[in-house]
Amino acid sequence: MNIYQRVQKVMQAVAYVKKDKAVENYMAVTHDMVTAMVRPHFVANGIILSPRVVEGRMVDTGRKSKSGNPAMRYEGTFEVDFVNMDEPTDKITIRLDAHADDYGDKAPGKALSYASKYAVLKLLMLETGENDEGRLGPPQAEYTEAEQVLLQELRDAAINGREALKVAWQKLPQDQRKALSAELPALKAASEQEPAHAA
Repeated sequence: MNIYQRVQKVMQAVAYVKKDKAVENYMAVTHDMVTAMVRPHFVANGIILSPRVVEGRMVDTGRKSKSGNPAMRYEGTFEVDFVNMDEPTDKITIRLDAHADDYGDKAPGKALSYASKYAVLKLLMLETGENDEGRLGPPQAEYTEAEQVLLQELRDAAINGREALKVAWQKLPQDQRKALSAELPALKAASEQEPAHAA
């Protein structure tokens, strides 16, 4: 199959990605929710996602955190390739701009995740229920490095199913559960996804 046929197979398998993260006054679709929904189908159909930075720059927003750290914005142009694993020259490339703010060094990674997420959503024409054209919203919450490690462990557990996620979640101390509680809907949704199998 060529890359368009492979993408069509994924489009047939995934039709909707629900909003899974509460961010103040609206719900958002996270990068992890999109990944959890489409990754098994990309694997089954031999599609590799390969994002890259075309150009980018850091901009000081003029804002500071309570501790005095500057809020830096990364503004970038990205190209996201959807590659046929059996014929790497056979690919679809989506070019788009993305930006993200951060008080540390995570802004470039956030922008890359945003670009990758929306490239997948637009290529597969996935419904999310978001009003992208009319919404202006605040940035998502930050996690400490330790919390990011724990969150990745929970994501790994979710891939193995609901029971594995439940065990991993119950092992967390109460304060860590509270800190990561906003991620629970996406984790549960990922744990309920049945693995895709190649025909």
